[in-house]
Amino acid sequence: MTACACCGALVDESGAIDLDLGLPPGVTSPSLAAGGNVLFDGSDAYVRCVLPVELTGDLELWFGAWMQVSPDQAEHAAAVWDAPGYASLKFTGTFAHDLKPWDGLRGAPVTAEVHEPEDLPEYVTHPLLGTVADRDEVLSGYLVALPISIRQRLPGTWSIERTAGLTPHVLEEGLRFAGPGRAVFVDVRRAQGTPAQQFLEMALDGAPAVPSSQRFQEQDGVELRHALWLESATGQHEFHGHVARFGEMLVVTCVHDDPADHAWARHVLNSARFRRVTRS
Repeated sequence: MTACACCGALVDESGAIDLDLGLPPGVTSPSLAAGGNVLFDGSDAYVRCVLPVELTGDLELWFGAWMQVSPDQAEHAAAVWDAPGYASLKFTGTFAHDLKPWDGLRGAPVTAEVHEPEDLPEYVTHPLLGTVADRDEVLSGYLVALPISIRQRLPGTWSIERTAGLTPHVLEEGLRFAGPGRAVFVDVRRAQGTPAQQFLEMALDGAPAVPSSQRFQEQDGVELRHALWLESATGQHEFHGHVARFGEMLVVTCVHDDPADHAWARHVLNSARFRRVTRS
């Protein structure tokens, strides 16, 4: 457990996360057997297995992922899936998925076997086994709600914390993270050659006037951070944040139902980071 530096809440960021990759690409007429764990599609056959991938931060990602096998292997698996013979099942085939952010995994030779009678077969040879991947790089690519917070990579060189339980949605102008009672809208803006103070003034043109107790502005190195907050006509609380630097700005808008979530909104803004790209 770690304590959030902004609001003090205890956050558990270790453990395991389950992600199902869905049906293999190209499957058109699926026929499922063995409780949905054996798949026939014309002359092709698949068995659903579990792929454990180790991530940084003492985290494991467990993918429910299909292996393409011979029809004979699939038919045998379907016949013994709920019988004593299940415990001795072993499979040899090829990995049936493309998997972000890695390249070249679909079609890779793999094997799997049953370790526990109550669990799916587990991959024992796979290109990703024995490797450790960056948790934020991997999980940023999955548009599903996660039980932990991650650093979400944004277009360009920005990143921001996507807090636990929020589902990301790609918008034309940026990203939205949404969950029960909370939503975050993130937009990257650029104005070449514009100083941070001028950029912020441009962004605030026409903004509502609020008391000084409902706004802040601070210089953070080369960045200028600003926010104002108010209650909307619908009773929701709006937190409008900006992180401006020379030529670029991250606009972060948090909407929340509970007034106590103001600390959460401030935390999200404070988590925004700019990563300078170095050229070789």
